[in-house]
Amino acid sequence: MIARLRYSLTFRLALMFSLSALAVLLLLGFAVLYVVNQHFISQDRMMLEAQSQHIAQSLHQVDTLSQVSTYLGHTVSENAHSEHGFIIVVANAAGDVLFNSSPTQNLSALALPSKTLGAKLSTLHQNDISYRILTKPMTIANQKAIVLVALNINHHQTFLTAFKTSMWISIAVAALIMGLLACIVAQKGLKPLHLLMAQTEQITINNLSQPLPMNSTYLEISQLTATFNAMLDRLNNSFQRLVGFSSDLAHELRTPLSTMKMQNQVILSRSRTVEEYQQALHDNAQALDQMTRMVTDMLFLAKSDNGLICPEETSFALHDEINTLLDFYDYLAQEKNITLHLSGQGKLHGDKSLLQRALSNLIANAINYGDEHSTIEIKIIEETDQTQITITNQGETIDAKHLPHLFERFYRTDSSRTNNSEGAGLGLAITAAIIAAHQGKITVSSEQRQTCFTLRFKNKHTTS
Repeated sequence: MIARLRYSLTFRLALMFSLSALAVLLLLGFAVLYVVNQHFISQDRMMLEAQSQHIAQSLHQVDTLSQVSTYLGHTVSENAHSEHGFIIVVANAAGDVLFNSSPTQNLSALALPSKTLGAKLSTLHQNDISYRILTKPMTIANQKAIVLVALNINHHQTFLTAFKTSMWISIAVAALIMGLLACIVAQKGLKPLHLLMAQTEQITINNLSQPLPMNSTYLEISQLTATFNAMLDRLNNSFQRLVGFSSDLAHELRTPLSTMKMQNQVILSRSRTVEEYQQALHDNAQALDQMTRMVTDMLFLAKSDNGLICPEETSFALHDEINTLLDFYDYLAQEKNITLHLSGQGKLHGDKSLLQRALSNLIANAINYGDEHSTIEIKIIEETDQTQITITNQGETIDAKHLPHLFERFYRTDSSRTNNSEGAGLGLAITAAIIAAHQGKITVSSEQRQTCFTLRFKNKHTTS
């Protein structure tokens, strides 16, 4: 139970509020005690100063110190000997007591010369009695003397003790009440959060696209709801991509699997020659190779989606690498009487094998969909801050509505392209992933029977 409370936001808020309130109450209590005590000290000082002035006037006509006792004995009122009255002690510069209105109280020690550097107010606790004492130097009969006036302040101390007890008890009770109120207020204040929690519990895989209602009037809850809706939107987009990817994958794998199954059923329907069995196994091997390439490409794209592609950083000449690829694809281009033309120079900093794969996909794509007896133009343009590669082929114009989707997985512009292509529809998606891993950008345009893929890479080391 205690561990559960420790992790409760309501409990933490109530506890912090209660501790804060208790700290304020304690500070207020100490401040009140200080003010009350200072009030009594100020009041006592005024009374002691008035009495010392009265004594000074009484001793004004004294000719010698020996007359102090006589003069004060006649002038000090009877109030000085009462329970709350004054005690008066007069001593000479040597500390000898000349007069003591209350010999039973040993207060004369406070009138030593070391105590007479100036008027001094002090407090003395003696024999269960508290005194406020004013020690003041005075000139009597042209001689230095010390006058000590003491006031019994037991009534003040009794009041302060009772006041402290009442105040601390009141503060303790107030702290408990504020703690209970803090729990109630915290529960009420967090009610919109509980409502939001109840709404989120209704979210399932079937309603990810339905955002939480933004009907809260509280800024914090509205911000939390907006953040949660943004997260739901990202989850829904990811889930939809996963659903689409799984659906496309199942569709793409179903075709070669169905072909293999049908072909094997036909082969097994009756006895065949060795050559026919060999041909069937060869066709099965081709279908398995196609599925293997598809699975490999899927794993590559999965790594790309999770940021697990780490290109090796090497610098190489683009013209030489692309020229090597053109030599490889020259035979395929000759079958369609397509001319491959490369121009421009430039260097690139990145993973050579990955970039070769991306460029290879684009060149193969340009040859597959290029017109016979046409030319594929490959240009390298090195600028101050970026390096650009364009691959342009002549062929059927791609409708503008398809261009934004060309780099999506398994996307085909029409059925004719699907029938003519031996790939799985992942080539351009892999190319885009490789370019993105190199912090580059790939775009495509198609008009007037010319389709152009443009690759842009930021230069790692620009020259001035």
